[in-house]
Amino acid sequence: MKPSEFSKRPDISAARKALYYTGLGLVVAGIATFLIGFVSVAVSFGRPMDMFAQGQGTSFILPFAGIVMAIIGSVLKNIGARGLAGSGVVLDPRKAREDLHPYTHAAGGMVQDAVKGFKAAAGEGTPVEVVKVRCPNCRALNDEDARFCGQCGQAL
Repeated sequence: MKPSEFSKRPDISAARKALYYTGLGLVVAGIATFLIGFVSVAVSFGRPMDMFAQGQGTSFILPFAGIVMAIIGSVLKNIGARGLAGSGVVLDPRKAREDLHPYTHAAGGMVQDAVKGFKAAAGEGTPVEVVKVRCPNCRALNDEDARFCGQCGQAL
């Protein structure tokens, strides 16, 4: 895709961004729910087993609900970031390339930057100093390793 075509199309749709942030919120809420449930189970761990009779046995459900919320959130976040085809939910290679284009374009830019850095470190692209020798007869410039003048033919 040409750079002009890339600038015309939007990177990621608003619906995909909303799905991504919804998934991210579910992951955070799921982790918080898991931690709250885990702490409540840990605090009540030393109490007698009659907690099930009093209806407090449901505190074991809270950590599991948090794990489920975090898993669902991570799936939604993945689909929102990569799109349906890019995340593998829909098997369509052309649509997957479209969905993943912002990431592949960014990765290509990073690769180009790395190649430029390697070339600069190797000395490519830097001007090489060229030494010329002036002919004593005609004053023409010749290469440093030349034995005879390229213009008048005199020995250098």
